Amino acid sequence: MSDLDHSSGEVVYVHGNGDVALSAADYDRVFAILDYCSAARTLDQLKNLLMVALHDHYRCPNTTFLAGPTFTTAFADPNPVTTGRITPILDEYQAHWYLDDVFATAQSRATLLASPAITHTQLADVPSQSATYLRDFLYRKRLHSASVMHLQLAHGGHGLVGIFDSEGKDLSGRDIVGLGILGKQLSLLCQTLPGQREPGWREKLTPRQIDLAELLADGHTNDEIAVILSLSPDTVKKYVSRIFAVLRGRNRAEFVKLVYEQKLADQRA
Repeated sequence: MSDLDHSSGEVVYVHGNGDVALSAADYDRVFAILDYCSAARTLDQLKNLLMVALHDHYRCPNTTFLAGPTFTTAFADPNPVTTGRITPILDEYQAHWYLDDVFATAQSRATLLASPAITHTQLADVPSQSATYLRDFLYRKRLHSASVMHLQLAHGGHGLVGIFDSEGKDLSGRDIVGLGILGKQLSLLCQTLPGQREPGWREKLTPRQIDLAELLADGHTNDEIAVILSLSPDTVKKYVSRIFAVLRGRNRAEFVKLVYEQKLADQRA
């Protein structure tokens, strides 16, 4: 809901617990980013253009662009675009933290349905593992705050644009509202970009998950996989559960069927 104040040139949006007024300058930033990103001809091009634009217009040097076929699997994106302080800590995030990301929670997803951009401070009573993620990962890496913008991609896919502050310059309420407007418009652009085919099962998994999944497809048991990959049986069990969740399969039989269906499709292509 909005109200235009013609005397001040501001639009007042109801956001969170109060009204947030956007100025003409706030809108100029949103339009400038949309104009810059309109040059994209593929999703990959848009990812890189958006990272540059966020740095230029919102002073955001630490950013990520994660994408996946579902909201949850986006956090396991094996090939995200990252900038600034995020790039050197990406391996640790993918190996240990992506399941506990504060924005991967059900509460975050529900909040993003109402507003395409939020900050972590808008999430109350976060799960203990998410609190640990903030304290022992982000804060330890001198990233003091986190925000996310959610994008709807083609074929029902999801894009998550992370914005992290390392200099005590958190995004303001006006910034978040502006990014929410930007997210809605970018979603429309993303859905028109060509080349966003439904990814194969390998593209939905991290390199380590692929190693384990290939052994699954070959019929190895969890104990055999543990020996081959030098992992504990409990760790293998967790990997298997995660792979099934990412690929939306219920058991080994469904996974093997998926592997061979894709193999046949690739042979026909």
